[in-house]
Amino acid sequence: MQTQSIPASEAFSWIRTGFERVRREPARWLGMTLIYLVVALLLRPIPSLLYNLVLAFLTPIMLASALIAARSAPVPTPADWRGWLRALIVDALRDLFQVFRREDHTFAIMIVCIVTLGLVAVVNIPALLISGGSMISGLAGAGLAAPLRLETAVGMAVVALLYLLLLMALLYIVPLTVFGNRQAIPSLTESFLTCVRHRAPLALFIAPFLGVNLLIMVAFGLSHWLGYLLLVGLGVVALPAFVIGLYSSYQTLFETPAVSAASPINPNATP
Repeated sequence: MQTQSIPASEAFSWIRTGFERVRREPARWLGMTLIYLVVALLLRPIPSLLYNLVLAFLTPIMLASALIAARSAPVPTPADWRGWLRALIVDALRDLFQVFRREDHTFAIMIVCIVTLGLVAVVNIPALLISGGSMISGLAGAGLAAPLRLETAVGMAVVALLYLLLLMALLYIVPLTVFGNRQAIPSLTESFLTCVRHRAPLALFIAPFLGVNLLIMVAFGLSHWLGYLLLVGLGVVALPAFVIGLYSSYQTLFETPAVSAASPINPNATP
């Protein structure tokens, strides 16, 4: 793990890597993203709390597979519409569940799914009681046009803090278990401490994607058609760019050898 501080500007490199990879492999990443979104939309009719739990269980599987795709060599863009159709459906389905190709990956990711499910349940139950399930629904319940009451503001702050702690604990649990051969529970601590240690670049990295997510949530609150329009127009590009950028940040923070600036290695030194 990278113990030295890295500049906050490194976040822009991660973001640029994500969007550049999506630009070079549009069929591969759009296909995986669309399948994930279709699965999420098909689950939407079930009750809100159950929906969040089911999606929390399934997401690590698809995230692990997408990270494996990010770790692999780029694939060429299809030459014709048949190639695009195959890439968007057949190849995307294969890529999105490729974590099951290896037995060690399968076992590790199922443990991660169970741990993630438990943590999301712990956070979602009080969030549901405080704000109705999300920041947006909490504001809607309070009335957007009415002055924000103190108890509502405190409740929203508590919910935001819970989700922040959850994000910090889960951010790197999947790549740490799949690529770093860590156990799921210790990965939670390592992920959280990494987020604390490198909070500036990680905050800059996550902020634009969080902004896109909040924008889409607000759009769905105003109009379903507007929400779907932004989801297709922004979400299908931002989501894979975030995943690839996350992998790039994992490489920087966990796989780049740390060299002490105070004690540089001198190859000409004699013992």
